Amino acid sequence: MERIFKGSIDPKKVKIRKAKLSDLSQLVEVENLCFDYDQLSRRSFHWMIKHAHSIFLVLEYRTQVVGYGLVLINKGTSLARLYSICTLKEFQGLGLGKKLLLELEDKASQDEDCAYLRLEVKSNNTGAIGLYKNLGYVKFTQKENYYDDGATAICFEKQIKKFKKSPRLLIPYHQQGTDFTCGPSCLLMAIQAFNPNYKMTLSQELQIWREATTIFMTSGHGGCGPQGLALAAWNRGYRAELYLSHAHTMFLESVRSSEKKKIIELVQKDFEKKIQDTNIKIHKKRMTLSDLKEIINKGGVAIVLITTYHFYKSRAPHWVVVTAYDDGFVYIHDPDQEWDHDTVISRVHVPIPEEQFVKISRWGKSKSAATVAIFKKF
Repeated sequence: MERIFKGSIDPKKVKIRKAKLSDLSQLVEVENLCFDYDQLSRRSFHWMIKHAHSIFLVLEYRTQVVGYGLVLINKGTSLARLYSICTLKEFQGLGLGKKLLLELEDKASQDEDCAYLRLEVKSNNTGAIGLYKNLGYVKFTQKENYYDDGATAICFEKQIKKFKKSPRLLIPYHQQGTDFTCGPSCLLMAIQAFNPNYKMTLSQELQIWREATTIFMTSGHGGCGPQGLALAAWNRGYRAELYLSHAHTMFLESVRSSEKKKIIELVQKDFEKKIQDTNIKIHKKRMTLSDLKEIINKGGVAIVLITTYHFYKSRAPHWVVVTAYDDGFVYIHDPDQEWDHDTVISRVHVPIPEEQFVKISRWGKSKSAATVAIFKKF
């Protein structure tokens, strides 16, 4: 590659096109020249081109690949993630990185209907950070010890589709510590939103789980039902309201054993009896988008039961926290451990089209819907 780059380089002759399998060898060479950490392998590039839900573009100069940009699309959301972008040293300073990123933004917005593009960058990469800020990216969080060398990742995002954006609720993010404590993790986030001094720990997670567990799963530990979560919040001094689409016992279809079904029914009846001695308000209906707006306007935090099938083909019930609702999008904190290879930018304030949110905020064959709304202490 070196001999072809001798002399002056005409940036006007650099083309942007889709990556193809015949680029693999050159992509690996570019990767090794541009990065000395977290390098993508030939196998990874092959998967990204052939199978990933992605936008993969290369910079080509005289038949040679001299850079690339890779954006991954989060299924079921309006969120895109800039996974990697680079240009060879000889082609830097010519505005090609900016041109490539703008093209990626355009395709994510127009072709994939994404509202936001997010990215991570090393905190000491001042050149890249300058480019991102110049293009309108803003920092929304950071992650310590994110890279292999222990460096901090600064997380940026840009709104790439025009719409009226509402302020996000100041809800901290907490990743669940086990594969069965999504509900308790969501309740911890809600509590710390009202009390910043509250510590979100695995110990607190498990304590709430012990209090609120309703169900058995087909395998593994049980999870928390809405009545249990509402009671756990009320026992800590917070006001709670329930939105329940069905009067029947939830989650019975998650188990086959008649003995387990009986236990689930007994536990829920016990929770329902305890709720009668509280001021927890029960709305016997599915929460609507209008109800969601009202909860937010009243200063509440909505914890919503969803199905994750649209994200990663799992049919298990799962709890998330709503962090904002604006012109066409509902935003969530998802505490799950497995989503998108442990990257926080795919779990924090995730934008979901409101029509999609309506589809996912129900679970099982009965399409049961449940929301626990938490409000300040009484």
